[in-house]
Amino acid sequence: MTSMAIFEKELGPEYQPMLRYSKKEYVALYGWGGFLTGTLFFGIIYVAIIIYIAGNVLENITTMYILLMILAGMLAYALYIIIHVHNTRRRAAKQYRKGKRLIKELALRYSKLNMMYEDEARETKPLLARSTEDLD
Repeated sequence: MTSMAIFEKELGPEYQPMLRYSKKEYVALYGWGGFLTGTLFFGIIYVAIIIYIAGNVLENITTMYILLMILAGMLAYALYIIIHVHNTRRRAAKQYRKGKRLIKELALRYSKLNMMYEDEARETKPLLARSTEDLD
C-alpha cells in the first residue's frame, strides 16, 4: 500500500496523460512538441552559423552564395527535423508502453487490496448479519 501511495505521489502526474489519451494521440502530441522544439533549436543554430559566416566572409558574399546557404539550410533542416521527430515519437511510444505497464500493475495492486478489504469486511460481520454466500 505504501508503494502505491509513493507511485501516485511521485510518478502520478507524469503518467496521468496515459490515462486520458490513446497511444496514437499521446505519440502525436509529443511528435508536434518535438517538431516545434526541433524547429526552434535548428533556427537558432542556423542563424548563429549564418551570422558567423556573414561576419567572416562579408566581402565575398554574392547572390549565388546566399541562395546556396538557404538551400543547404533547407536541406539540413528537412533531414534534421525528420530524424528529430522520428526519435521523439519513438521515445514517446516507449514511455507510453512503460507507463501503461506501470498503471496496469498499480490497478492489479488496487484490485488485490480491494479484495483484501472485502474479505476483511466479510470476516468481521457478525454471524447473523452474514448472507448464505458468506457462510460457504
